[in-house]
Amino acid sequence: MNTHAQGHFPSTDWTLISRLRSRHETVAMTALEELCAAYHYPLYCFIRRRGLTHHDAQDALQDFLAKLLRNESLQGTHQEQGRLRGFLSTALSRFLLNWHRSHANERLNVSIEAEQELARNEERFQKEKLTDRDTPERVFERKWAQEMLRRVLAEMEDDYRRKEKLPLYQALRPVVLAGGSLVGEATQELAASLGMTPAALRVALSRFLGDYRDRLRREVQQTLANPDDVDEELACLARAFERTDRMTPPSA
Repeated sequence: MNTHAQGHFPSTDWTLISRLRSRHETVAMTALEELCAAYHYPLYCFIRRRGLTHHDAQDALQDFLAKLLRNESLQGTHQEQGRLRGFLSTALSRFLLNWHRSHANERLNVSIEAEQELARNEERFQKEKLTDRDTPERVFERKWAQEMLRRVLAEMEDDYRRKEKLPLYQALRPVVLAGGSLVGEATQELAASLGMTPAALRVALSRFLGDYRDRLRREVQQTLANPDDVDEELACLARAFERTDRMTPPSA
């Protein structure tokens, strides 16, 4: 499904977690498909780090998502302080304790696009440089945070492309991922390559960062039962990067 076309953020209170907990099957199913398309990779990584093969991991993930909807398990997300990330991690861990490939007899109907994305999981996973310290829980948290950043930046790329400012996005994206500052950058040369003055480039970066932070907050709010918890959740996600030497996101 195309979440952008349908409006990814319908309102501040009608969040993804709210829709997943809806008693209306169509609403819950649509939200579950959105979850599958958006955050299936962190779940897949969690399962693979638990020792399952690629095919078993795909089967287990599909069974898990189907079970969530069938059992209305998301009605109990308050037990994980209303955080979708925490609920899914705990629920998946419990699910895997009793899962066996012979139980793989139920499938979630998802869009062709979501199926294609699911099929690319193993290719992505094989490129991960994981160590013994990367427990299933640590990998899940880090990939969850990275998927949020990836989605936010992909939306911004689409916007800049529509505004015919894609070169500006391509120039500012690595600056943002490096910490969000032009200090140490070849500002004069970068600005000249974009046909801008250094002052105009700094203004453009400030706007880029503001847009990035707003979008990231909204993305995080989608996974919370209480939108007021967004700052605490952002801090938790930032800590997922602090435990690794991988990409560190700019402050949100």
